[in-house]
Amino acid sequence: MKRKFSLRSQLVFILLAFVVAVMGLVYFVQTTFLDDFYKANKAKSLQSVGTSVSSLVGESDFEEMIEHLSMSNEVCVRVVSNREELNYSGPCTLRSIDNTTINMIAGEVNETEKKEKLFDDFHYQRHFLEKPEDVYIFAKLLTYNDEMVLVMVSSGITPLNTTISTIKSQYLLILGVIIAMTVILALILSRYILNPIKQINSESRNLSRGEYDPEKVRTVSKEFDELNETLENANEDILMAEKAKKELLGNVSHDLRTPLTMIVGYGEMIRDLPEENTEENINVIIDEAKRLSTLVDDLIDISKMDAIRLELNKEKVSLNELLNDVYKQYEKYCQNQGIDLELKLDEDIEVEIDVKRIKQVLYNFVNNALNYNNKEKQLIRISSEKKDGNTYRVTVYDNGEGIEEKDLSRIWDRYYKVDKEHKRHHIGSGIGLSLARELLEAHGLEYGVESKKGEYTSFFFDVNQA
Repeated sequence: MKRKFSLRSQLVFILLAFVVAVMGLVYFVQTTFLDDFYKANKAKSLQSVGTSVSSLVGESDFEEMIEHLSMSNEVCVRVVSNREELNYSGPCTLRSIDNTTINMIAGEVNETEKKEKLFDDFHYQRHFLEKPEDVYIFAKLLTYNDEMVLVMVSSGITPLNTTISTIKSQYLLILGVIIAMTVILALILSRYILNPIKQINSESRNLSRGEYDPEKVRTVSKEFDELNETLENANEDILMAEKAKKELLGNVSHDLRTPLTMIVGYGEMIRDLPEENTEENINVIIDEAKRLSTLVDDLIDISKMDAIRLELNKEKVSLNELLNDVYKQYEKYCQNQGIDLELKLDEDIEVEIDVKRIKQVLYNFVNNALNYNNKEKQLIRISSEKKDGNTYRVTVYDNGEGIEEKDLSRIWDRYYKVDKEHKRHHIGSGIGLSLARELLEAHGLEYGVESKKGEYTSFFFDVNQA
């Protein structure tokens, strides 16, 4: 098994790697390119001063302004012209250059396109400098009152070997300090981040028992708050699921026991009392056996939905014909029970559905209406109505006892049952609405329920014309 490091170790390693990489880049740039940067900056500075001096030629306070530029920029300036009043020479290396050298420099500058040139070849410069020192000389030619004026600006170039050596020495010290600070920072951050994670991890081990306590977790950020809240919600869901499982066992056991008791009771009665072998009693046994079969089928379908094994066999069918088949299925039963069953259809359309599964949904809706309609004058209506465009709404309405508003959002839950005491058991398995939801969602159909306590309940779903 591949070894995994703790988050703290990974955080320290990542920060150290980042610091070393950044410091290494700085070290490389400073020691490799420092001299080039320095010389490039010198050349740029000389060019800027030379341009400024050129713009001052002919001004009344010409010398004072040049001296100020020289001192503020630490450069040497010399201006050469045939007119005495334009000549200027600062107290520096450029003063020692003779006329022959000046003419040579002017000639080389004159050959350039911009009439300016930077002399940065130290070996070449030593031929015309009195002192053998490393300097940059910027020279520019301009015309003033038909006179040629040569402006020269120079600055010494300091060898950076000592500076680079000093940087290298300081670098090791700085690197050591930064590494130490990085480790400390990483440990502080890891403590700040890891403690809530450890607390959440410790508490999450109790999730399977539904005992997660969010109050024991001290969060330090919005993200941890959201994670803590998510686990708290998961804990509540687990508790609800556990409760629902117990209710399921009770519901299914009760739903199984009732028809089994009826089958056994009527079967023994027919066996012991031959005169009770009537069509009515046999039909009771058959009806209860069908009820058992319906319950088992629903449970199998639910398990298939969980395993994503339920396949839909869609085909184009008449919507009105489908609803009429469902109506006929319950017509005789409702007549015998004194229930007013209505069928109200809009224009006929073709829809592409799994007929068996949609009938299963409608059966569950009608069974629910039968089980929870205890009024003296009972009404159940199966209808279709055009909603908009190619969409039609199929509705099963009853004028029964209705559903409490607090229960509306949960009646689709798999194990939820509004009637906890099993007061009525006419038709159905007790998990019909959950199965109906699964089947409608498998079809991708919109569905819902509207109800008012004591007045009515209306289950519906929308289908599109094929």
